[in-house]
Amino acid sequence: MGVSAVLRRHNQLGTALLCSMLLICLNVFLVVFTSSRNVRRVLEHVSVAPDSLAAAAAAASTVGVSASSDQQIDDIHQPLLDSKQLAAAATNLDQFPHAIPLDRHDSVAASLVDQVPAETRVIHGGHDAQSATNYKRIVLPAAVQGLIRDIRLAALRANGGETVQPLDEDEKKEWDEKNPCMSRHKLSLRYAARKHAKDVEANPGWDAVFREYQILHRTCTRKVQDMSQYLNSRDTTSGCQFMVCDAYSPSGLGNKILITVSCFLYAVLTQRVLLVPSSNILVTDIMCEPFEGSSWKVDQQAIGFPKASPFWASMEQLLSGLHSSMDSHNDRATQNGANIPYAADVTDNNLWFQPDNRFFCPTEQIFMRNVTWVNLSGNQYFVPKLFGIPIFRATLEALFPTRLVLTHLLRTLLLPGDPVWLQVEKVQAMQPDRADRRLGVQIRYLGGQEQFDLMHIVLESRIKKCALQNGMLPHHADSTGRNISRRLQSSNPSTESNSHITAQSINSSAVRRTTVFIASLYDSFEKSLSSDYLQNPPANGENVTVVQLSNRHDQGYSVEEDVQALTEIILLSLSDDIIITPMSTFGLVAQGYGALRPWFMGMEFYEGPYPPCTEGQTTDGCYHVPETILSCPYDPELHDKSILEILPYVKDCLPADWPGGIQLITS
Repeated sequence: MGVSAVLRRHNQLGTALLCSMLLICLNVFLVVFTSSRNVRRVLEHVSVAPDSLAAAAAAASTVGVSASSDQQIDDIHQPLLDSKQLAAAATNLDQFPHAIPLDRHDSVAASLVDQVPAETRVIHGGHDAQSATNYKRIVLPAAVQGLIRDIRLAALRANGGETVQPLDEDEKKEWDEKNPCMSRHKLSLRYAARKHAKDVEANPGWDAVFREYQILHRTCTRKVQDMSQYLNSRDTTSGCQFMVCDAYSPSGLGNKILITVSCFLYAVLTQRVLLVPSSNILVTDIMCEPFEGSSWKVDQQAIGFPKASPFWASMEQLLSGLHSSMDSHNDRATQNGANIPYAADVTDNNLWFQPDNRFFCPTEQIFMRNVTWVNLSGNQYFVPKLFGIPIFRATLEALFPTRLVLTHLLRTLLLPGDPVWLQVEKVQAMQPDRADRRLGVQIRYLGGQEQFDLMHIVLESRIKKCALQNGMLPHHADSTGRNISRRLQSSNPSTESNSHITAQSINSSAVRRTTVFIASLYDSFEKSLSSDYLQNPPANGENVTVVQLSNRHDQGYSVEEDVQALTEIILLSLSDDIIITPMSTFGLVAQGYGALRPWFMGMEFYEGPYPPCTEGQTTDGCYHVPETILSCPYDPELHDKSILEILPYVKDCLPADWPGGIQLITS
């Protein structure tokens, strides 16, 4: 072969190689371009991801977007599940750890999940964990990782497929200045300082979930700045979903708090943005903003009042849409989204204002994942029944292995605002720093003045006897040093108290100190207890301080009265022991904040062979008026079953508290 031939051969090889390289680059570009388009479709149409490949394999057809599909989806109202898919999901509930599955065999979806890896290790040390000096890294349970992944996917979708950037230092500083909250860093220190009550251990899983949820909340509220316009135009382009939670009016502070934390937990599980109407003074005036860089306040008038607005579908209309969707002969209507309401009110107005019983069924929950706005107006603590929903159960059990749910929810979501915290610190400053034990007593006469007049002497005697028998108060002695604690059973108060704040400190030279904080609309018990210890000092020379802030006689619903009520709740929760009134949500919330197992005072009207008090079985709250028999016609494994049969850690509330209620048993 001549030289010229060799050169021609080399030129041909070079040209072929160059063409091959260009073709490879073109193919890579087309793959990336096609994948990016499909990633955006996945973000627009997928709500959550499952924990395991098994769940995806069982539901491979539930998401209508694949890596190889080039079909455009133009209808923003198209539901994620048609009737056949919904029925299939309902019969494979155990394989759905959250709600609507994402096909993990889809290469684009899998790569998308890889872009938002679940957090597997977190700093240990409470809600302010990032500043903790003593910490360790903990591997989170798979179910918690799955929830974190779902929340991150929701934030990615809301942010147009781009990673959400954290707040910079200037943004953080500006938000902190607009939303000051001293209790955010100080409240946990107060609980840790108690000498007898063991504080709760940090919950790294819940802390990690809460941090991720704050990012989702901020992303959506910044994306949808005009909630009224977004709602009224039936917009879904942001990819965000919302939960509006309002306390039924009139409701006392305890009921407002309990419905709010219940809604919040549901919002986290379903990646909904929690919004609280500005008409609810619980949020606007006495609590801190919980979500960094965001706000959970929404104008009630802007979104419409569900009970008076035809814009919001009722629970009956929601269920009607579900029934139509489950009809295999009506696939076309389901595919067009005709049966799925854009906004729905799930309140059962016939039973103490709480979610409808069908709300707690898995098939209904899967269907509701297509509803953009959900509203609930209530006054009940419905968290125990959330554990009964199979698609949430594994996540909840992993998030709260000791079932201290109420405590963690309260201490992250509902931190007392500065007006409340300043009052708390003022009262704390009045009390001896060296107090060895703190006792909280909450007395509520649900029958008002008439009940007080009839039974306050009997009730106060029981409270004293309860505290003495269980070592919460020191025993008395007469001038000869004999124990005279029996005398307290018939004490009749007569001591005059100071105005507004009463603090009686008896035997100030003692070494040991006990502080009693009383929350009541009446000052009779404060007078009686102070008189007892003034006239008959403790046998062991102990110092006893009695503190009561107010005695208004009547419950009010103003901002000032809610500030005062929350101050008293927090002070009660800082106790080592707590004696509370049965059936009162005021004391229930205090036990929740403090992670305290309460003592329920005996409320029998007359003296008799009754115990003075009964020790509670859990630190979590009582769901007072639940429907314990589930009504889930599309879920035969749950239908007509009692929640008490399904969950071994949910029990009847004690008869001494609220017969007929149910509650989580903490370990």
